Amino acid sequence: MSRSGGSTMKTDSNFRLALLATTLFLTLTVSSFGQGRQARLSTAPSAGFWVVESQPKQKCVVFFYNDDNQLIYKEILAKKRLNLKQTKTKESLNAVLEQALQQWAISQKPGGSPIQSDQQWLATEFRK
Repeated sequence: MSRSGGSTMKTDSNFRLALLATTLFLTLTVSSFGQGRQARLSTAPSAGFWVVESQPKQKCVVFFYNDDNQLIYKEILAKKRLNLKQTKTKESLNAVLEQALQQWAISQKPGGSPIQSDQQWLATEFRK
């Protein structure tokens, strides 16, 4: 009887160890997944949005819109392709969007002048 009791304890111990390892693995996996999602969400603009239109070996046009879907700024990048998978590219687009939104707000006040297209804000941002 002591043999089967010892075997049961050893099996019980192995089961607990396997359960603990699985729980730890799942906890780390879920935790790291959440951090990756948070990093992706941090590149999203706080207001407004941008749209990129690319034509192979020609030009790239970026349109910046406010939350009311109004075009507030447009810039043409001659012979430039943007890699939208890169976080730095998205951050640059968001920085120009923020600048365009600020200028848009100023232009909407009495006496404000409209934003001129192609002020090279984006081109300057990519040179940094």
